[in-house]
Amino acid sequence: MEQDQELLIQLVSALRGSNERHVSHLVNMIRSHASLQEIREYITDHLKLGTIEDTTEMTEFRRQIHFLLDVEGPAFESRKAQQVAHPRSFNVPAKPWTVIQCNNAFVSELVSLWFTWNHSMFPCIDRSLFLRDMRAGNVVCQYCSPFLVNAILADACALLDDSHSENGSYMNDSSHSLAKWFYQQAQRLHEEEGRLSLTTIQGLAVLWRCTCTFGNNHLARVYEGRIVDALRNFSTSKTSASPKPSGNEQQYDNVCSIAIWGFIATSRENLITYRRGPLIGVPQCARPLVFHVEGLAGEQWAPYPNSQPATTSHESCLINSLCSLTLIVNDICLLLSQSWKYLSPEAVDQSVEASFKRLEDWKAHVPSCMRLSDTERSSPQVLGTHYPSNARARAMRLHAAHEVARLVELRRRLWGLDRISAPLSQWITISLLTLLEDLSTSESKEAFVSLCVALRVSARRSEHSKGLLRLTQHLALQSCLTLPSETIPLYRDFQDLKWSPEDDEKFGALAQRFWM
Repeated sequence: MEQDQELLIQLVSALRGSNERHVSHLVNMIRSHASLQEIREYITDHLKLGTIEDTTEMTEFRRQIHFLLDVEGPAFESRKAQQVAHPRSFNVPAKPWTVIQCNNAFVSELVSLWFTWNHSMFPCIDRSLFLRDMRAGNVVCQYCSPFLVNAILADACALLDDSHSENGSYMNDSSHSLAKWFYQQAQRLHEEEGRLSLTTIQGLAVLWRCTCTFGNNHLARVYEGRIVDALRNFSTSKTSASPKPSGNEQQYDNVCSIAIWGFIATSRENLITYRRGPLIGVPQCARPLVFHVEGLAGEQWAPYPNSQPATTSHESCLINSLCSLTLIVNDICLLLSQSWKYLSPEAVDQSVEASFKRLEDWKAHVPSCMRLSDTERSSPQVLGTHYPSNARARAMRLHAAHEVARLVELRRRLWGLDRISAPLSQWITISLLTLLEDLSTSESKEAFVSLCVALRVSARRSEHSKGLLRLTQHLALQSCLTLPSETIPLYRDFQDLKWSPEDDEKFGALAQRFWM
């Protein structure tokens, strides 16, 4: 407690006495979710405020801080305990779904976090039917399986906070270690599965995203290939592979459409990042059904465990908007994967312009519930659909990067930057690498710093995001560019690390695309 009091005093002193540049550095450090120890070290090492002079003003300030903590302490703790406005979203059993030793509360925590933050950006599962079957606790079911559950639990571990632990239910292990346990269990279950089913497709898709979060690009490519093979087999033998429940064929077909379109939509975003051609064509099945009626309120989305008010989610509108966007992004992937040396500049310009017009048309015709507004509180998933639409041509790249920075800043104001999804981290990285060539202008510099803060927040949970952040620093050094001074504390962990062959293996392909 005494250290925290002193840190507060140091912060106030730094904000009062430091110049604007140092204050900016400090604010960025705080916004990047740095630990108290990291902030304390930064103030001591960089701002030279390790020892605060005991002036009359500082003595009085210390006295007031101690008084507030002594008198308001219990009330403050009570308010802090009530700060989480949203109870745990979903309560589900741990058994019989996983053999990892954990209780129902812990599994419910992971499932709630995953469906709050990851599912919306990776909509390949019908949440209500999955939860219905999971709660029933019978492994012989249609929409849930031990393989799928363990894949979800592995992917959700990155969303954990130490403060969420309940009575030791986290088994005193790091979230990364827990993720590895669930991940290995999911792998074993997949190898033991004897037939291809809907939950096999969904589980492979979640494991693919999970390996991307781990930063293992090679394994992610392996899972990507497995999913493509499974989708091909599944689409041609869906009836025999997964018998439909009697009287509910439309429901089953719709869940299959959600799984197929959801994976294709997300995978296209990954392909466009690395300029790779699609491994499988656009789905031939029908799009998922839309249940939103204009003028009626949609489902509520609560930012568990945060304290911000809930907002509407419109999940069926989201997946359908992604379906339309996927058709455009698919053609862009085909264009980017071509050998451009055989194309004339005029042909490239025409293709790029045509893609840009299609993206603009998509933005103009999305349902009203999916549009961005300065007055409405757009959910993270609604914000997320607009990032790919800003992946524009060379002449428009800077404008697109500025727009992505604006959307990320909107996300920060509404919901905070914690628990950023993997797809969003990729769009942030593309924008950062684009902005490197224009750091001399104040607008690009400001956008770069803002996006750098967001990626640093993501890097605290994701090894992949940490690698992407290092990539921006590496390319800047290779191009003899000076990064904005405001980003110095954000790159602090990497300042003594050299780019290694392992880094090249993970991020070399992306680096080559943006080599300057």
